[in-house]
Amino acid sequence: MLSQDFFNDELLKRRIDTFYGYGNYKGNYWFIGIEEAGGDFNEINKRIEKWSEREQKEIEDIAEYHEAIGYGASFKPGAKLDVPVWRTLIRIILSAKGKDNIDLEDIRKYQIEELGRKDKETCLLELLPLPSPSLKHWIYGEYSKLTFLSNRDTYENYCLEKRINHISQRIKEHQPKAVVFYGIGYESFWRTITDVEFSATSEGFLICKNSQTVFVIAKHPVAIGVTSEYFHNIGRSIATKIAEKPLFA
Repeated sequence: MLSQDFFNDELLKRRIDTFYGYGNYKGNYWFIGIEEAGGDFNEINKRIEKWSEREQKEIEDIAEYHEAIGYGASFKPGAKLDVPVWRTLIRIILSAKGKDNIDLEDIRKYQIEELGRKDKETCLLELLPLPSPSLKHWIYGEYSKLTFLSNRDTYENYCLEKRINHISQRIKEHQPKAVVFYGIGYESFWRTITDVEFSATSEGFLICKNSQTVFVIAKHPVAIGVTSEYFHNIGRSIATKIAEKPLFA
């Protein structure tokens, strides 16, 4: 049937216009990436349909949503730590909270109990709303009749400005303690969201603080050559910045 060969474009557009990620806007630690990883048409279509069934929320509870799409084992006892981005974000959080000698069991416990939950301390957002296996892959032109999805460039032109403004407004509204952007290739967009002056560190990430929030621009967790220590240093630097007294009290 034709309906099985294409996305529901009305639903797909709502997802593009309104879905931003996982977790809790009231959380202390926010992480903003480029886009979610995704698979083939059937896998992505299932994600979108389950999002619709679950009331089309702006941000989802990551464990509840992944349970709905068939990946709930990532948030149950004995969970595999097979998502590099999640492992890395957890390392940053635990380091920012002062934990040393972080091991895999610490990471597993946090992933199961805390990461991206609707009532916990993290918020995981994406600059772009549609899952994709990589920036080089683009399946939506094949499975959608929406003209702005014909290629990645037209898609980005359609949604980037709106999403940059929306994320920036959410940060101002909720004033998290820390916001980490990951993906150096999108640095210009991260700077537009924050409108602050970053300083380069010797470790290779950028950092700054306004009166409420520490901002970091970091390499992507799967970038070639990055180490766990790099992300531990980000967490420690966040903790140091949070502890700093304002220049003018």
